[in-house]
Amino acid sequence: MEYLSTFTACLLLLAGTRQGTAQNALHVQATQCEPPRQCTPRHLCDSSSTTIADGRALIDFRSYDFSGRNEGCNYFQKCCAPADVRTAVPEREYVPGLCGMRNLKGLSITILNGQHSESQFGEFPWMVAILIHDSLNNFKSMGGGSLISPRVVLTTAHIFQEGMNEIVVARAGEWDNRYTYEALKHQDRLVQEIITHPDFDNMTGFFDLALLILSPPFKLDKHIGTICLPSPAAIFDSSRCTVTGWGKRGYSDKDYPNILKNIELPFVERNKCENQLRYNTRLGRYFELHESFVCAGGERGRDACFGDGGAPLVCPITKGSARYQLAGMVSWGLGCGAENVPGVYTNVQMMMPWITEQLSLANQE
Repeated sequence: MEYLSTFTACLLLLAGTRQGTAQNALHVQATQCEPPRQCTPRHLCDSSSTTIADGRALIDFRSYDFSGRNEGCNYFQKCCAPADVRTAVPEREYVPGLCGMRNLKGLSITILNGQHSESQFGEFPWMVAILIHDSLNNFKSMGGGSLISPRVVLTTAHIFQEGMNEIVVARAGEWDNRYTYEALKHQDRLVQEIITHPDFDNMTGFFDLALLILSPPFKLDKHIGTICLPSPAAIFDSSRCTVTGWGKRGYSDKDYPNILKNIELPFVERNKCENQLRYNTRLGRYFELHESFVCAGGERGRDACFGDGGAPLVCPITKGSARYQLAGMVSWGLGCGAENVPGVYTNVQMMMPWITEQLSLANQE
């Protein structure tokens, strides 16, 4: 996240839009799993698959064949003989639960020994990809966001260009953007309205916040849920938090990851962050961290990066809890993953009065 002479230039780096199609260009063709065998969900194949009691398959990323030669099937499937196919048991209709619930072991499959901070499938149900949908039915990534109600996504204002007229789509339930098939389908919703914070300044990045109103609302499911918003009393200073996104893993990386990544990193107290940015970067000793920002990171090789703009920084509601609240959204930084150089995030807690007011006006409380 490279800081340039103006915040506008910085936005171009943070938004990090990925050129080309995000979803439709890459797809593993099931050409090697020949009849009578067929690509079948792993939990429904009774051959040599390793399963656990709740039906999730275990996938070891150290040995998984990423070249597409898994007999033409993806992670969620196995080439299965007809005699080995189990009958699927109809699932009960999903009843939405609490906000901020993280699925630590994933849904349908569990990834073992991930190589590059890959998340589990469905681990972060509130994660939303913000996409531009063009006339050729291609999708281009703009950044990330957080689902705070079935019809509202919270993201940063800087990922949107003034006067843009493209069709913007919010995608929830995404995990690996190479595949159109996953155990639970992603959902796309049209962004009907973009409400930018009235004090947002595209030169300084202050008040870097936007609400996206969707049409129609998302249908909540096991892999699609909302994140909790912070209370006025929430304290993050001692928290180990998590940032997620499809942005680059490192400053010099050429490629973007396909699987949603998650990085655990410390929330950094305001004075400490300000001093680290003053004395460890080009910002200089007179730099002042605006109240609309918070900081996290400063550990070597662990950071949000290009393409992660707007993505959520979430922290446990209580220490050790699997329930999370939204502390920040990726805004800007200097490089990616430098030691003692935290990343800078939108201060969600500070802007809760405006968020609450807008939700009330949109009848989305």
